[in-house]
Amino acid sequence: MQKRDQGFGRLLAHARVLNRLDQKLTAMLDPELSTHCQVAEFRDQCLILVCSNAAFATRLRMISQHLLDSFMEGGESGIERIEIRVAPVNRPQPEVRKSRTLSSAALQALGRFAADSGDADIQAIFDKINARRNDQ
Repeated sequence: MQKRDQGFGRLLAHARVLNRLDQKLTAMLDPELSTHCQVAEFRDQCLILVCSNAAFATRLRMISQHLLDSFMEGGESGIERIEIRVAPVNRPQPEVRKSRTLSSAALQALGRFAADSGDADIQAIFDKINARRNDQ
């Protein structure tokens, strides 16, 4: 049981290292690039980065020496080289909100419901929706 706990502890420690390196990478890159690249692995003094496509991988390769220098300046002295690969990136993407519109009939029905409910909160929500629609 103790061996398994030690193995799990090493795994957690390695995950923390990867997370720390990924946070540093994200801080080094411009936001457009950082959403498409991430730290995948660190072993044998080699930091392996993945990018979602070849264009982003090429951009990283062009600045890889700068990244290596920046990691060293940031206290990460164990990194001797960087490899860049194209692979899926598992980084949360910013949510893009879609603008939704109500049909005239739906807006009228919602207005009738708000008025008939007698609830001031529901009426306020309807008024906000109606005002937003009129602003568009």
